Amino acid sequence: MSKIADFIILGATGLTGRQTTRFLAAHPERSKKWTLAIAARSRDKLEKMAFELSLPQDIKIVTVDVTNEEAVNDLVKQARVILNTVGPYAKWGTPVVKACVRNGIHYVDLTGETHWMKEIVNECHYHATKTGSIIVHACGFDSIPSDLSIYFANKTLKSINHSLHIASSTTAFSLKGIISNGTLSSAVGARMMPRHRASEMNRSCYLSPVIGPKSSPPRAVYSLYVPQMLKTLVGGFFFMSSTNKAVVYRSWGLLEQEHIENPSSSKGQHCRYGPSIIYDEFLRTGGTLSALFLSTATVLVWVLLGIPPIRWLLQKIIPGDAGITDQQLEKGNFKTVNVTTSAPIASHPEGVKVTTTFTGKGDPGYLLSPILMAECALSLLDTDSLSDLARRGGVLTPAVACGDALIKRLQSNERFDLRSELDDGRSETRKSV
Repeated sequence: MSKIADFIILGATGLTGRQTTRFLAAHPERSKKWTLAIAARSRDKLEKMAFELSLPQDIKIVTVDVTNEEAVNDLVKQARVILNTVGPYAKWGTPVVKACVRNGIHYVDLTGETHWMKEIVNECHYHATKTGSIIVHACGFDSIPSDLSIYFANKTLKSINHSLHIASSTTAFSLKGIISNGTLSSAVGARMMPRHRASEMNRSCYLSPVIGPKSSPPRAVYSLYVPQMLKTLVGGFFFMSSTNKAVVYRSWGLLEQEHIENPSSSKGQHCRYGPSIIYDEFLRTGGTLSALFLSTATVLVWVLLGIPPIRWLLQKIIPGDAGITDQQLEKGNFKTVNVTTSAPIASHPEGVKVTTTFTGKGDPGYLLSPILMAECALSLLDTDSLSDLARRGGVLTPAVACGDALIKRLQSNERFDLRSELDDGRSETRKSV
């Protein structure tokens, strides 16, 4: 069967699908290196969007209902990479992923639903390694900044000594953006989990194939000294941390498993984070009191989400996607600062610190997440740039699947700034911000 297009965007008429379409339609590589199709249930809505965005005529329009598994299977095998923006993923995503795995097609999405990711890992990972299908969840703001920062930091450490392993890594987030319905749906889904399952989801290695260290307990106030900035960053509990940490530890576990199975591989040793890492993250605030307030408020919201009338009210209060304008999306931004410290070795008895910063211009959820997902999809299309582990297929992570190729693409994208630097060893008085 001939391919409809290299990339097919599912749910193209929704806000995230629309932004994904806009980015890829205007991409300079389109029509020269790859082709694009957009898909949704309503052809009328697709044609209206195509007119509003002045899409080129060579972008194909396809109708599909994701609840029709046969139609999904027929469509999926006519692509090379599926970009799925139809959520909640736990409700609508499984047939799409399984169709991709069955047909050896690559897949990316924006899910932050760790319980669903776990189901997909259990049901699809092994089969995907047999068909060569690369499945990559969490390709948006959750969880690329977390996942790629520690990956890039490890790469920087290894640039001075391949024997350096990560001991600890912490990411401080600051962001300005719109709370999306998808974020709320993920939070509600997690809150509705049975208590024993919710407790399991909070384990840092929930998605990891290798048993690792216990999760760092949540704190009311976090602090992180940043050598490159000569400052101490302060913050509170970050509501996205459980998802991000699960993805980071899956990356760690996949790379550690590769080392365990192929201990003599120099490539595996170069990518490996180390036998035991401690990863954590927080949301920056202006000081200790505001950090306490943030953490307390986060716990309160979590408690309130367990009360049906309050949950219903919150879902009504948070606005839908329809009224969001391009001007609003351009006002958002994010910045992460990650400090990664190596375990001591003979040549570096005090360990080595690396500071990795990642900034994005635009709303993190609604604008930058679709672009990040599209960059992951573009990375997957260029199989020569992928690692041996990625090319074998499986349910992977953005860092493990796309790694160096994704870093290169983001560094070439004017919306992002991504850099990683070794600590120069200066000793200065700490400053708090």
